[in-house]
Amino acid sequence: MRYTLLAFAVAFNVAGYAIFKFISAKPHGLAWAGLFSCGLALGALNVFLFTLALRELKLAVAYPAFAGTSITLIVLLSGWFFNEKVTATNVAGAVLVVLGIVLLSK
Repeated sequence: MRYTLLAFAVAFNVAGYAIFKFISAKPHGLAWAGLFSCGLALGALNVFLFTLALRELKLAVAYPAFAGTSITLIVLLSGWFFNEKVTATNVAGAVLVVLGIVLLSK
């Protein structure tokens, strides 16, 4: 269950930032405010679930896993959904982050 909570925290974190990226170039209005509020709510859920996960996980394991997974998913998402350029260096960096998580989890 502890890793499930952490996985949902990551998902809500990534979704919140995806919403912020999506609305970043849009004109401010009611729809923008609604989406911005959704991004904030996802961020709040992320923090809540991360805090629950910390009941059973060491911070020294949970935070690197959370941050590294979030970074990796955001790199992939930015290329797939926002057509941002993802270079081989970006992919190599994401792989190194994942390897670092594995080492920290030992």
